[in-house]
Amino acid sequence: MSELKPPPVRGVAKSTLKNQICNEIKRLILTNTLQPGQPIVIDKLAEEFGVSHIPVREAMVMLERDGLVELNSYQNPRVANVTAADVRDVYEMRLMVEGWAVERAARSLTEAQIEELEELLRIARVEAAANNYGPHLKADLLLHETILRSTENKLFWMLAQRIHERSILVRALVEAKGTVQYINQIIDEHYSITRALRAHDPEQARQAMIAHLQAGFQRTLLALGKHL
Repeated sequence: MSELKPPPVRGVAKSTLKNQICNEIKRLILTNTLQPGQPIVIDKLAEEFGVSHIPVREAMVMLERDGLVELNSYQNPRVANVTAADVRDVYEMRLMVEGWAVERAARSLTEAQIEELEELLRIARVEAAANNYGPHLKADLLLHETILRSTENKLFWMLAQRIHERSILVRALVEAKGTVQYINQIIDEHYSITRALRAHDPEQARQAMIAHLQAGFQRTLLALGKHL
C-alpha cells in the first residue's frame, strides 16, 4: 500500500481519526489501488497510520456499511467482491438515476462546464494512446459527478453518490482487461453525452447516457466473467 496517505494523528479526536482512515481506505478502493477480493491487513494499516487497531477496525465497520468491505471474524477484512447480480443491480439503478440527471444537466450546465468536460476527454484520448489511463479515469468521474450534481438536489446527490461508489468497485475488473480500443469506446460514448449537453437537448442526452450505461453493463459482465 505504497500510495497510502496516513492522516496526521497528533491531537486528533478519535471520531475524526476513524473518519480520516475510512476516507483514505475508501480512496484506495475507489481508485483500484485495493481491488475486489483483496485482503486488508489490519496490523499493517495500523502500523502505516501510526495508530492502534481500534480506529482502523472502526473504519472497517463504516466501510462495511457502505458496501465496500466484507468483514470476517476469523480473517482480515477484504475489499467487497462483485457478482453478476451486483453489476445488474448497480446498472439498473444508474439507468434510472443518471438518465433523469442528464436531462436536468442538458438544461442547466454552463458553456464553461461543458468545455471543461470536453477538454478532459481530449486529454484522456491522447494519454490513452500512451497506455496512461489516469486522465480517462479523471474525465469519467468528473463527467458523471458533474451531471449528478447539476440537479442541485441534496437528497438525490446522497443517493446517487452511494450508487456511484458501489459501481466503481467493478472498475478494477474492467480496467485490468482494458485496451486502448476499449478506453476509446468509452471516450466516444462520453463525447456523445457532451455533444447532447452542448446542444442542450435533454432527450438526446438521456438516450446517449442510456446507451453508455448499457454498453458499460455488457463490458463489466464480460470482464467479471474473465475474472471469475
